[in-house]
Amino acid sequence: MSQVDIGHGREQKLIHLLFFLFGFGIMAWVPRFPEVRANLQLDNGAFGSLMSTGSIGAFFGLLTAGHIIHRIGVKKVTVVSIVILYVSLISLVHIRSTIPFLLFSIGFGFGITAIHVSLNSQAFHFNDRSGKNIVTSSAGYWSAGALTTAIASGFLVDRISLVVHITVLSLAMAVAMVAIVLSLHPVLLTANTDTETEYSIKEIFTSFRIDWPVSLGMACAIYLEFAVGDWGTIFTKDRLEVSAGLSTIPYIVFTAMMIFGRLLIHKLLPHAPLEYWVKRAALLGGLGFGGSIIIATHLPADMKWWSYWLFVLGFFLGGLGSSFIGPSFFRAATRRSSLPNAIVVGQFGVVNNVMTFVIKWIVAWTIQLTGSIALAMMIPTAMLLASIYFANVLKEDSQAKR
Repeated sequence: MSQVDIGHGREQKLIHLLFFLFGFGIMAWVPRFPEVRANLQLDNGAFGSLMSTGSIGAFFGLLTAGHIIHRIGVKKVTVVSIVILYVSLISLVHIRSTIPFLLFSIGFGFGITAIHVSLNSQAFHFNDRSGKNIVTSSAGYWSAGALTTAIASGFLVDRISLVVHITVLSLAMAVAMVAIVLSLHPVLLTANTDTETEYSIKEIFTSFRIDWPVSLGMACAIYLEFAVGDWGTIFTKDRLEVSAGLSTIPYIVFTAMMIFGRLLIHKLLPHAPLEYWVKRAALLGGLGFGGSIIIATHLPADMKWWSYWLFVLGFFLGGLGSSFIGPSFFRAATRRSSLPNAIVVGQFGVVNNVMTFVIKWIVAWTIQLTGSIALAMMIPTAMLLASIYFANVLKEDSQAKR
């Protein structure tokens, strides 16, 4: 077979590198959201609502990307998606009016999800051929990229303009990712050649299946990461009035713990099944994050730095607790479905994207109407705790040896 051309070891390294660069590229502007909001001259509610429009593009990307991959293979879909992604990102930091921003936000969301489906489909393809599970570790490398770019972005705030930073980075990431995809060509998931399993446009909808226990568990598990990405730096900066650089520290800590937890879980599984660790991680993350934020926001103004370090502690516990829960539900989705992995990844993402879109609007307007980001952060806290209810669907995964 063609996979011998580069070997499983090199293929795994290149897939991990793609995930790292993917996280590095798309999260680079997150610590600079206060500048993006300032460019658009919007309040928190309007800014949060506008940012959530990326979910529209994500919806179409998730609905169609898996089927397109099934028809034409991973290579073409990934390359085109990379171009769409970074053209959109460059445009978003140049724009100062809402309508063009909305359109490129939709393109950005489409690019992200199409690449997400492509890379995860390739990771599952690698699992099937090598017998080695790299889905959770790949998520860890994505988080490592997000952490690295958060540190870099925090350093570059007030030193390099948002436009220069994101434009140069986007061009570099696009070239690097396309080069890696081309080097993986011999082992990339190819187009389906079985005419009996081809999917038409009609079948995109008729073959759609919702695995509610897994989808609800996943949505509950991952929204804290979205909330921290959307509001973490704004929350810290506005609440405590710290510098732009210091406001990125809690987000950096959160992401570092996401990486640590995703790489640690494989060492814990020999001692107890996956659902055991998921339940305890959800308790740790939910109670730790929520409790720390509640205490920090009720301390008097003269205890500003106590509040700041409680923020850091809360983000530490939230990141560690939520780290591996999402990828665990993600893997369960492919195990429980008879459809091709690329299609399952997309369909599973559609459901979670719709739920995330709704929750983002609820959080954004909770902030706008109450003036309290801290109160809105209790929504993802409660959701993370609720993921415990769905953990039993992971039982077979805890025994799987893929």
